[in-house]
Amino acid sequence: MRKPFEISTGAWWIVPDGRTIAVSSFHESWLAAHPAIAGGALHTVDFVQKSGWLSATQYSDGMLEVISRDILDPRQREALRKLLEVNGSAIKKLVVFVPVIDGCLTAEAPLIEHWEQLSEDLDAFAEKSG
Repeated sequence: MRKPFEISTGAWWIVPDGRTIAVSSFHESWLAAHPAIAGGALHTVDFVQKSGWLSATQYSDGMLEVISRDILDPRQREALRKLLEVNGSAIKKLVVFVPVIDGCLTAEAPLIEHWEQLSEDLDAFAEKSG
């Protein structure tokens, strides 16, 4: 049994309450195999926007890619913080995508030790959407 927010290498859904769901292939394949949960979403971004779950992919080189529908949402922000806290030793680089914002935010480890700075960087990144 995994701890809340615990992941390993591969693709994951992160529910803001801490549940993690491993994706055996690509997120889109998982959505196609779970239509009752997917609610008609065919692509990762569609599902992230509808569900409020985070999409996470942990690469073997230590890069963590996260897609969030709204990084200013307190639940999404706290889920990201806890994801970094629980998995920090395996994360060397963070890449955050938000569908309504052009580009991405990148940050280098250590991340949770500098959460306050990362949080400010996320706020500045989110301002690009307005």
